[in-house]
Amino acid sequence: MQGTWNGTDIGELGRRLQRAHGEVWLHQMKGDPYADVLRGHDEDPHPGYERIRALGPLRRSTTGAWVTADHALAASVLGGTWPRDPVTDEDAHVPVRDAGLGGDSACYERLRASAGSLVTPAAVTAVCERAVAGLDGDFDLVTDLAERVPVDLLAEAAGLSAARRRELARDCAAAAIVLDGLLCPQRLDATRRAAAAVAGLRALLTEPDGNPGPGPREAALPLATAGVRTAAALVTGSVLAVVDHPEEWSRVADDPGHAAAVVTEVLRYDPPVRLHPVIAGADVELAGQRVSRGERLVVLLAAANRDPDVFPDPSRFDTGRPTEPLLPTHVHRLTVPFARALAESVVRALVAAGPRPRRAAPHLRSRRSPVTGHLLSCPLATG
Repeated sequence: MQGTWNGTDIGELGRRLQRAHGEVWLHQMKGDPYADVLRGHDEDPHPGYERIRALGPLRRSTTGAWVTADHALAASVLGGTWPRDPVTDEDAHVPVRDAGLGGDSACYERLRASAGSLVTPAAVTAVCERAVAGLDGDFDLVTDLAERVPVDLLAEAAGLSAARRRELARDCAAAAIVLDGLLCPQRLDATRRAAAAVAGLRALLTEPDGNPGPGPREAALPLATAGVRTAAALVTGSVLAVVDHPEEWSRVADDPGHAAAVVTEVLRYDPPVRLHPVIAGADVELAGQRVSRGERLVVLLAAANRDPDVFPDPSRFDTGRPTEPLLPTHVHRLTVPFARALAESVVRALVAAGPRPRRAAPHLRSRRSPVTGHLLSCPLATG
């Protein structure tokens, strides 16, 4: 007996995912640059972004989605000056509502307020300093630090025992494909593990009386499913920024507050969320194109934040830029502040502990992660 997943027969789910993956591959083979980006095979996606930018401010991909790499249009879309809705289960290849990612902007503003009492600045600092102090010589930036601190923070906030913390870490890792699964069909085994992990997280993170909300823990599920992967990516990018740019390491050493500028530039230069899909909530005209209600529009955030009309020499890491990066909306109103707080704290703690580590070997990136660009490992050496 094959069973069901999110109300769908497992056999049918496998066929659906295989069909969706095949369709993306076919569009890519026919030369669609957005389909090429969606496959997530390129180590550097920016050449693909630039091919899309060259086609104009708004282009309809052969996949059916509208796509933009234009900063001005992206700002309009993300700024709420036209009606748009978050992606739903019907639009994605993963369980959105089950993972705590369903809801509008007002919902996530409320969740962000409740997260403030769940995850305090003092707790963030303590967790990050303890994680950095526990590093022993050479370490893997991803597995030993970046993926550890958000899980440790949520475990402490939820008051979990050591055994339950291990469950939390396992389920957060399995559920982390949710963001990439919004746009890129994932493997059947990974999708099944994610669904089981989301159910496990919901059980782990409910209120003591069994009620998942409202209350401080109401924000825990979206932080565990989407926030952990977002935080790990931003921590990784921010640490590599000071590792690869010695002058930034020195500036943080002289002024720990400079860590905030480093993280802000990482949000532009190498954002933890590269693509952000929304659904048109009404018929609208954008950049001379008619976008119909219910159609998907994908903002290429990583490309818009390197728009040369807005950011001079956009491929250069520069913490002195006057223009703030564009940020994703909806659930990311909750996850990005969470990730930013952790990234800033880790950078401060690592620089204070010294000495500056160096890359010890090439990093390893996972496939099918066009949204997060997920790194599997990144060895660093301190000797």
